[in-house]
Amino acid sequence: MPIESEIKFTVPLREVFDRIRALPEVAGFQLRDTGVHAHRDTYFDTPDRLLLRSKVVFRLRESRRDAVLAFKAQAPGGGDFYRRVEVEAQTDVTVSGISGGVRPPVPPVEELRKRFGDLTLEPALTVANNRRIITLSRIGIPRFEMALDDVTFTGPRGSASVLELEVESLGWEDSALRDIAQWLRERFPLEPAGPSKYILGMELVGRKA
Repeated sequence: MPIESEIKFTVPLREVFDRIRALPEVAGFQLRDTGVHAHRDTYFDTPDRLLLRSKVVFRLRESRRDAVLAFKAQAPGGGDFYRRVEVEAQTDVTVSGISGGVRPPVPPVEELRKRFGDLTLEPALTVANNRRIITLSRIGIPRFEMALDDVTFTGPRGSASVLELEVESLGWEDSALRDIAQWLRERFPLEPAGPSKYILGMELVGRKA
């Protein structure tokens, strides 16, 4: 099962994004800016917020290009970075379809059902994200992906905006994540972020069980 390994930071000022974008390299990895990719995420949960309490994510991501369902849950290891089981699949299901009980036979749904059985789900949080993606390469091969996220959460208690920086391994050794984290924190005012946008968004604007 795919495992996602990443580091996450909160960013205090937009100018920090500009300074990072201008860098030629980070911790010995060359940078390539692939531009801004906008998407909208809808996070689903049970009425009593079982998934939030279990630190599990079930999410529909919609962009101009496609729609992707995702299931994420904590995985062993990580220490000072995050490791999560990540199961994704393209889909044509909609937010209203999932709310109405539609469960397409794709791996994220199967993983959710395997762990929790059949659940009644409702939209718990929406996230609009303008994400700038920068690849970190060595000898021309992408090893990590850095995301500069301009995020707006919308939930029962209103809206809130945050800036986050994430670096995710593209299959390269996890130990390099620590080197990248140290390199960035020595140069920029970054603070460790929580394990998921769902948890942060629910703390800011969501309704907890």
